[in-house]
Amino acid sequence: MSKNLLLILVITGLTFSQCGVVKEVLKTETRELQGKEGMNLKCIESDTIQSFLISKAEAILMFDNERYEVTVTLYSKKDSIIYLSVVNSGYEIIRASVEHDSIKIINRLNKIVYRAPLYRRFGYQYPINFKDLQNILNRYYLCDELKLAYDDLENYLQFEFDEEYIKKRISMDRNLLKIDKFEFYHRRTEKYLMGERIENGFKIYSNFMITEFEIIARGGSISYNREVAIKMDVNPRKYTYTELR
Repeated sequence: MSKNLLLILVITGLTFSQCGVVKEVLKTETRELQGKEGMNLKCIESDTIQSFLISKAEAILMFDNERYEVTVTLYSKKDSIIYLSVVNSGYEIIRASVEHDSIKIINRLNKIVYRAPLYRRFGYQYPINFKDLQNILNRYYLCDELKLAYDDLENYLQFEFDEEYIKKRISMDRNLLKIDKFEFYHRRTEKYLMGERIENGFKIYSNFMITEFEIIARGGSISYNREVAIKMDVNPRKYTYTELR
């Protein structure tokens, strides 16, 4: 596959890391609880949240000794769709959507529309699925998984979703109640998607999208329960369609 397609897929992956990196616009005044008890309280407060919008998050992408600076807008509707727009120097270069079974990517630079299944019918699966991506987008998606959380009472509140061949773990800082790191690792294929909080943002690294890459994301603002019009149609006479398997 071309470097352009790799860049598109990589940038799609970067926005699945924004948990806690953005500045939250809406906050409520509550007594500060920590760990599982604190997370449970925040889940009660957020039980009406069905969607969120991240605006103008900045990211630096590095792969093949090249560096890219982009601005990302991300929209997520619970159990429905993940949508993003990637802008470089004021021009939208990528628009993408992720649903339960597929990814659709519009490459505006080369006028190509890519479609790919998120679930592979044959052979070993990718280390992540739609639910995994949703869980690392925002801590509120983890509210439905709170029964699986382990509180070590010192540093972390950890969620484990291990499968037969795939190790899946998300760790939150039990004091800040923000996602601190995540790990999705396929034991048979040795493909992985991992992330960890660093001083100036959130660092993500992976090898499951053709080659290894690294991303640092930071900034942006977040708002909740907004409706966003998602437009993924293009003029078929101007774009080439490519199906990936």
